[in-house]
Amino acid sequence: MLWCRCGVLLVLCICPLACLIPPPCPPGCCCPCPGFLVLCESLGLRSLPRSVPLSTSALSVARNQLCNVDHLLRPFSDLQELSLSHNLLARFPRGLPPSLESLLLQENRITYITSGALRQLGNLTRLDLEDNRIRAIQPGALQGLNKLQVLTLKGNQLTSLPVKLPLSLTHLDLSANCISVLDLPSLSALVNLQILKINSNCLRSVPESAFDSLPRLRSVDLTNNLWVCECDILYLYRWLLSGRLRMATDLVCSEPVHFAHRLLLNLSVMDICPRVLKPNERTQQLDLNSALERKLETLTAKPTGPSPFKNKRYLGNLSKRVSQKTTAGLLSNDAHKTRVLTDHYSLETLTYEECLSLNKTQSVSPLHLKTTTSIPDKEQNCRDNITGRSPHLNATSAEGTRSLLSTNRDASWPTPVPRPFTQDSAVVISLLAVLCVLVVLLMLAVLLVLKKVLLHQQRVAPLDVGSGE
Repeated sequence: MLWCRCGVLLVLCICPLACLIPPPCPPGCCCPCPGFLVLCESLGLRSLPRSVPLSTSALSVARNQLCNVDHLLRPFSDLQELSLSHNLLARFPRGLPPSLESLLLQENRITYITSGALRQLGNLTRLDLEDNRIRAIQPGALQGLNKLQVLTLKGNQLTSLPVKLPLSLTHLDLSANCISVLDLPSLSALVNLQILKINSNCLRSVPESAFDSLPRLRSVDLTNNLWVCECDILYLYRWLLSGRLRMATDLVCSEPVHFAHRLLLNLSVMDICPRVLKPNERTQQLDLNSALERKLETLTAKPTGPSPFKNKRYLGNLSKRVSQKTTAGLLSNDAHKTRVLTDHYSLETLTYEECLSLNKTQSVSPLHLKTTTSIPDKEQNCRDNITGRSPHLNATSAEGTRSLLSTNRDASWPTPVPRPFTQDSAVVISLLAVLCVLVVLLMLAVLLVLKKVLLHQQRVAPLDVGSGE
């Protein structure tokens, strides 16, 4: 009985010590917050490290050679951020933990998305699938992601807008695909959408009232499409004049031939669609032309400057300058937000190189967004041969995805903030460890004394009985 009690006391002393000691970092990885943030990037891994702590909340295994991670991450019940970008995944990973809030899968080889792959990821707020080979997304595959706010499908092979997108979306990036038509029912359902990027596609026109049912929409990028400046584009033409959205005004016509390479806003309604004007609509045309003139006069800052009617590029240049100023303001706001979060580590603010330098210097300095190491030339050439893309296009894509989380940094999505271990925590852990060791030694000493007392009583008792007889 005494030994059982001593064993229980020993367990009670050792268990808190085991819980306070942080788990080890996997070989070759960087762990600024062991047990919370683990970065295992650019290590040539073909499988997940076995010694990653199950309590990890942010894990990055980007820039490796992973081909399949199905059901390997399910035990990580506390995992909130996961980066599997720049690997060799041929399909969407299965068996991911339901706790995930941010999932990054840029630059893999995924070709399609099925509904079963995302069925358990109801807590996702950000999903990045940039620069894959996605040709189709099964209808309703993303519908169950009721918390999804940021969806990036840039640089894939989509030919239409995905059907039944989550109503919670605020940022949608569909740029650099092959979309030729905007599906009005799918788009009008996104009542919370704020930013839409559908530039560098094959759009020829925008459906009537396409943006009317999106009350929170504040920014649309429609540049670098194949605009046909005819009657079907009048809705977009009026939207550009109204100024209700922050849109690039330098949209260039590609057809008909006599309007090729001309700015859309340099044309009049009569030029675009003369057949829609009936005799009783001449007055409306005059009003529209006068509105266009007032719009251009408002945009003209200096009277002595070049006239927008004489210089066709003036309006485009002016819109670019306005866009640059707006972007500068957004970047300054994001920089302020980043400075506020520099006291915490996450995949959003800490790259692999910064983590390594942090371990070398053993001092926490203000974190700035840096670029990660590029893919080796041999691997990049191999990827060029596989994807069939020209080297200069891949170089541009690589610059766009150089940073671990550079895509859509202006988006305001929630970021899980793990609690880091500080030097004070290490001192407290050391003191508790010493205290536990002293308690164990004291218990052992007490046990030895009790053992000697019991042995002495067992020897003395028979002598007393004999003398009594």
